[in-house]
Amino acid sequence: MKIAMLSPFERTCLHWISRGWTVADIALIEGKDTAEIQACVERAVKSLNAESVEQALEKVKLARSG
Repeated sequence: MKIAMLSPFERTCLHWISRGWTVADIALIEGKDTAEIQACVERAVKSLNAESVEQALEKVKLARSG
């Protein structure tokens, strides 16, 4: 099975989402636009052949907290 390659920033965004941060939170901390963060998350979901952010988190072994 082919393993999806995520960019470091895609992995970072998924990490923060797994910690309960919103797209707006991540954008503020990273100094980026919310649309850019949302697009990054969507690319990560697509790269992982996931149907949702939750499924993407499972595939990279990150569990959403709180």
